[in-house]
Amino acid sequence: MAERSSLFLGLARPPKYLGLPVGYLVALSMGIVLPFIWTKSMVFFLIGIVAYPILWFVADKEPHFFEVLRVSFGTVRATKNRKLWGGDSFGA
Repeated sequence: MAERSSLFLGLARPPKYLGLPVGYLVALSMGIVLPFIWTKSMVFFLIGIVAYPILWFVADKEPHFFEVLRVSFGTVRATKNRKLWGGDSFGA
């Protein structure tokens, strides 16, 4: 039921600026603005013009991508049996 409710989807949606969730906008600005400042080359703005619609499309499909990465890399630590079995097991 939660997947179909427009109220739930609206409340669970991440905040957006310029049509992109904050994580996507930070990634775009770090990939475009910082290299532009370092090199003073307008090529990076052309890359940004191409990258913005791609990121917008990806954000439309999965708006919480950077949050999932942050949580998974921040809280899940490797276990001792990762090399042996190729994965983690958190048994009791």
